[in-house]
Amino acid sequence: MKKFFAAILFAVMIFIGNSSANAQDVYVGTSNTTGWDCYIMTETMHDINSNSFEVTLKMVTQSKNVKYLQYTFWRDSYDSDWYFINSQEYSGKVDSNETPIEWNIWRAFRGSPKAY
Repeated sequence: MKKFFAAILFAVMIFIGNSSANAQDVYVGTSNTTGWDCYIMTETMHDINSNSFEVTLKMVTQSKNVKYLQYTFWRDSYDSDWYFINSQEYSGKVDSNETPIEWNIWRAFRGSPKAY
């Protein structure tokens, strides 16, 4: 019976280890406004539907303090452009020059905007 429980515990540990191994923070740039390093948390990325998705942005200060922002991205059905809003109500169009952090988030999740 001990071996049975040990085998089950081992299997559960492997399952938990494998499911968390895919989670990572992916660097998407340093904010021009705050100077903080920005990372998307891959475990928080999910599709809402084919034209929208959500993700959490992790921002790390130079003193290693961490803040989080929730982002929602969606595609405009009229012009195929992508837009975003975050939990601080900052919003706009995804653009490589105007909104480079959001551009990199979008690229990490969807790929190059010129690819559709």
